[in-house]
Amino acid sequence: MSISKWLFAQWYDVLNSIVEPKVIPYRHLTAGKSHGKTLEVGGGTGANLPYFQKTSSLTIVEPDVHMRNKLSQRVNHLNKDISIVKSFGETLPFEDNSFDSVVTTLVLCMVHDVEKVILEIYRVLKPGGIFFFYEHTVAESFYGKLLQQLLDPIWIFATTGCHLKRDILGAIKVSPFTKLEYDTFNLNVGIPITIPNIVGSVAK
Repeated sequence: MSISKWLFAQWYDVLNSIVEPKVIPYRHLTAGKSHGKTLEVGGGTGANLPYFQKTSSLTIVEPDVHMRNKLSQRVNHLNKDISIVKSFGETLPFEDNSFDSVVTTLVLCMVHDVEKVILEIYRVLKPGGIFFFYEHTVAESFYGKLLQQLLDPIWIFATTGCHLKRDILGAIKVSPFTKLEYDTFNLNVGIPITIPNIVGSVAK
């Protein structure tokens, strides 16, 4: 698994560049809207870094050592108050009520326990803080769900852990958060299959 994760990290930016032009608007709606003391859960190789313009400080949690190495190189070239923390979203090493904003983009598909990560995000946000999210989610149609069911094992292996069929919006809806605002849409990445996506925010 460590070799596959290393390979995935090396090729991640190349693969990401294929869909990045379509994803940029949603980075603006998440990282771009974050403010104050901000936490990003699952920073990857740092695709969101250019969009954190309103933050007073930025903490990025990234558990994967290979992703973290590439992220560190990018952060070192920026003159900003940015900390990189080795940890998992399920066990965030921060005190309650620590952050004004928390951001995830295409991350909750990769975590071990979606519900636990969302509850941890809720815990570390200050009262009135905002959780901004952009994720892909389970399809609404029967045939869409069936396709996700069939492709999921292959996709998990190819991406070292990305789950296609997770009901991430459903998990957010049943969390303690309030003031849910979101849009759903199908993202076309140049192949006949479109991917159901959600972008939005919730408040503590």
